[in-house]
Amino acid sequence: MYQTETDLSDSTLRNWLVSMFPAIMNQEDESNNQNLLNLIADLLNEHKNDLLSISDQVLLNNASGQTLTDIALDYGIDRLDDDDDFLRFQVRLQLLENHMGITTNDLKTLIATVLNIGTDVFDINGTDNPEEVEVANIPFDFNSGDKAEVKRKILTNAIQSMLPPEYLLKDLQYATTVNNQLYVGVHAQSYPQITVEEMV
Repeated sequence: MYQTETDLSDSTLRNWLVSMFPAIMNQEDESNNQNLLNLIADLLNEHKNDLLSISDQVLLNNASGQTLTDIALDYGIDRLDDDDDFLRFQVRLQLLENHMGITTNDLKTLIATVLNIGTDVFDINGTDNPEEVEVANIPFDFNSGDKAEVKRKILTNAIQSMLPPEYLLKDLQYATTVNNQLYVGVHAQSYPQITVEEMV
């Protein structure tokens, strides 16, 4: 729901409308005046909610299908496949183009914003080279398929572009969550006792 200075809830708008007439006019609940004002309140709330619903559907986090495709085209981005989550990622990346992180926390915030994840989900680690970094545990939940490698390349280039010019992204490690059961087999083998004597 949108945050506004004025309360736009259905009940507030209704109360405002039904109390519009001056006190000299009939204000009893079943009066013609009140019935008319309640009818107007119903229509006003219906149209207000329709407008909020339409507006809500064109927000980047809620848009999907053709609506999301149209939003992406406004930013010069062509859809690769039917993966809405990845298209949202590309639009967020375009919105944050030319933003660079000064500190590790800045960089984590940028990556988290582009991927729409928490900053605690992944790690940024230094290497032996002070001008290199590694990003570990990036969730890569975009649909797989023939475009998966292209998506990984776009993500890698995106993270490199967020780094200050003198820094290099050495490695990008992905993590994924699988909700299936994991079966582990154990192989054991026993050996007869072996005694080793030291030769002098």
